[in-house]
Amino acid sequence: MATEDKVWAGRKAREEATAKKEAAERAELPKNYPSNRAFAKPLKYKVIIYEPNHETHVARITLNRPEAMNALSHELRGELMHALHVAEQDNDINVIVLKGAGRCFSAGYDLGGGMGQEEPFAGSEYPGDSHWPRYLINFYWQIWELSKIVIAQTHGYVLAGGSELCAACDLLVTTPDCRFGYPPVRAMGAPDIMWFPWFLPMRKAREMTFTGDNITGQQAFDYGMANYCVDQGEIDEFTETFAKRVALIPWQVNSIHKRGIQKAYEIMGIRTALETHALQWGSLAQTDRIKEMSKLFKEVPLREYLTVRDGPYRDYRTAEEAILNRGKREGDAWKGVTEAEKKLKKDAPRIEKRKPGKKA
Repeated sequence: MATEDKVWAGRKAREEATAKKEAAERAELPKNYPSNRAFAKPLKYKVIIYEPNHETHVARITLNRPEAMNALSHELRGELMHALHVAEQDNDINVIVLKGAGRCFSAGYDLGGGMGQEEPFAGSEYPGDSHWPRYLINFYWQIWELSKIVIAQTHGYVLAGGSELCAACDLLVTTPDCRFGYPPVRAMGAPDIMWFPWFLPMRKAREMTFTGDNITGQQAFDYGMANYCVDQGEIDEFTETFAKRVALIPWQVNSIHKRGIQKAYEIMGIRTALETHALQWGSLAQTDRIKEMSKLFKEVPLREYLTVRDGPYRDYRTAEEAILNRGKREGDAWKGVTEAEKKLKKDAPRIEKRKPGKKA
């Protein structure tokens, strides 16, 4: 009997040891290779805020680096992509709203030092001269292929990498004074992701690429780039209502709708165009202009570098506006307006003295 007890105890101990080992191995799986289990629940995020609402079926993700104008550091982009996949794995979420904390959506990539951490994983790293733009295409393409609808809610600045992130989203709500643009074309080269031709009229796309100028949220709406243009004081409430309306259709249905639209643009060539542009990006580093500005970037403070980069463009823009305003003031139409204003000012005192019910 004692021998049988020992055999039984030994067998039980081996089974417990095996079960413990298997449990430990399962716990290690996400560390060994990518797994859906890595997105089963949110992390303790440091630079984003993730807020799922299972009653409205809408999840809100807020870029939360207001002190840095939500500059897209590696850490922020890594947390953002993790949260997007958490929302995708959540069957009770149909729509994701992406917004920025503070005074803007995002002023672009973190040139002030936030790119020192490891790059978030985005598939093939594409080592070589064109690594960065090809890597970013892979990174943002995850939003393009996400099974949930992503709405970008923008205000303030949406510049450089911020504009690329916004372009990857499915829908866009903005404010009239929001600013979309890619100023780094003036010194660092063409956009990493050439989104302009897919959202803007041809000549405006060219102007923004050739100058690094920006457009307002109102212009973005007028060009058809934005779905809605809403005053700053109303945008939170409006976007939440809009998201709830989109979320009325379950994600299982809208994901098929989204796939159909995305494939239509892929057939038209969006994926080929973006990847072809990325392959050409490396040659920019060999031009004298980019070499000079890259050297300057390493030698002076960021603010001084931006002054050198953007100062002449501001000067010429001011000159252009002065010419346009001068033309307005000197034209026949302007004279008509001026005469009307003079008459109104002349009549104003007499109008104010009128009493209700009395004829002038």
